[in-house]
Amino acid sequence: MKYGIILSLFVFVLGACGEEPNKKEPVDEQEETPIVGKWKLQTHKKKDDKETEIDLKSQPTQVILSILDGGYFVLYDTFVDPKFNQKGFSRISERSKGQWEFRDGKKLVLRHNREDTTIVEELIITLLNKNTLVTQGKDNKATIYKTYQGY
Repeated sequence: MKYGIILSLFVFVLGACGEEPNKKEPVDEQEETPIVGKWKLQTHKKKDDKETEIDLKSQPTQVILSILDGGYFVLYDTFVDPKFNQKGFSRISERSKGQWEFRDGKKLVLRHNREDTTIVEELIITLLNKNTLVTQGKDNKATIYKTYQGY
């Protein structure tokens, strides 16, 4: 009996001092995948034989890349100029949608769904924080840099 009580106390003390094996610290989802959110395209720079840059901040539309939890994205235009609303245009015009994948904290893969085809776009993330996303991609002849602002 005496040994049973001592053994019970010993097991109780060990259990109280140890950590719970299944207990997890709360993790902020935004911290875990900072790519999730809405991103407004600010500049589009193309580097080939010559360098061209388009500043999109003062355009009558905004291009938004909406990256959703669950692996889906939507790329769309939204009108900011009230004249377009008065003329009866739809405020949002979808460009593309599909699934995304974020690899190694530096590569964003967008799979654009087009009718019966999937177009894969691989982008290198050169800068990512809660306010800025800069991507580097390629087309047939040039390297393309896009700068997005958190929206």
